[in-house]
Amino acid sequence: MEIDDSAALMYYTYFMMNWGEVSQGPSAARCFSCGGPMMSVEPVRDKKGVVFDGIVCHKCKTLLWTRKG
Repeated sequence: MEIDDSAALMYYTYFMMNWGEVSQGPSAARCFSCGGPMMSVEPVRDKKGVVFDGIVCHKCKTLLWTRKG
């Protein structure tokens, strides 16, 4: 997935993502709200090459991004 500016990620919420088009896989992380399993989201890259990893809890509708590297 590619976006124009990585600063825009802070405004992306669970409901702004099309989860049918975003690759996901199991994660070892547990949700800090409900304790349920979280899914790893495909890395997001902006046009400057900055990469972010994401994790999501579909039960709580929580989405977190972390800068990679």
